[in-house]
Amino acid sequence: MKGFGIFLFSFLIIYSCSAPNKNPTTDPYSLETLSFLEEVLLDVWESADSREDALSRLRYVCRNKDTDDGFLCYTWGLLEYRRGNFSESYTAFKKALEKNPDDTLYKNMLRLSAESSNNLEDMSLTFEEGKTLAAYSKAIRSCGEEYRHKEAFPSVLFLAKEGHLTKDMLRKGVFSECYLSFSEPEKSEILPYIKTARSIYSDKLLSDQVKTDPFSRVWDTGAYHKGGETKEGTVSNHPITESWRKLRLAAGTGNENGAREALKLFLNEIQVLKKKGKKEADLCLALERSAKLLIDQDPVYSKIRFLSKEF
Repeated sequence: MKGFGIFLFSFLIIYSCSAPNKNPTTDPYSLETLSFLEEVLLDVWESADSREDALSRLRYVCRNKDTDDGFLCYTWGLLEYRRGNFSESYTAFKKALEKNPDDTLYKNMLRLSAESSNNLEDMSLTFEEGKTLAAYSKAIRSCGEEYRHKEAFPSVLFLAKEGHLTKDMLRKGVFSECYLSFSEPEKSEILPYIKTARSIYSDKLLSDQVKTDPFSRVWDTGAYHKGGETKEGTVSNHPITESWRKLRLAAGTGNENGAREALKLFLNEIQVLKKKGKKEADLCLALERSAKLLIDQDPVYSKIRFLSKEF
């Protein structure tokens, strides 16, 4: 068990387990909401019978009393997408975006599910940015298959006119070979709209994901959204994350004094953050319980199990 993905899963489970009420509220950070989500996720993975019942409950809540940020609909969408039920996932992501129309992750998952469920036209007609997202999907799909490059021209031209294509995107990446296959008149039609990149879009996407992640209130979620482990020696600007990094390093070498000091810093920083507000306090409580669970059970921390009593 390692990495922030495991930490986050433990975080969610421990966060919700202290609440007896399994009825979600419109507050995405409430213990009732996360308790409901924990129950659903456990049932989804337990068996085929419990999975269908859990998805039915999640579907009902999404359609009737989702959280203010659309997170329960988003969760339903992810589960259906993983099962290959793309029409259902499209419906779920669409409803999630109704609640949170600026969420970059929701938009991307809506685009992917619309593409897989043949709902690109519906998305382009019913969602403010749907036409642009549909054009991206059509262009990427056509450019990804050599024999369909010519079909990509209308979508590529639309994206260029909307200001979404840069010179770098035509030189390398999925659009480059497509562009080279266009006729000279087609290239001439596209070129006037091509921009010089002033920002790295992957960095912008990462920034948006971190900003919209509720766990960013109490943890440095950057490495998680990059999709990998934090590199050895990387220092975090978030004091709680940095103190845990030091504890993990000390645990790996069996440095008991170093681990004890790092845990003390970790718990002190949590107490400070708890005073900022109720949401921070709830998340920090979950963080404490997750940390204790890791020290108790994760092999990485086997040399410092004795510190579990500090919680």
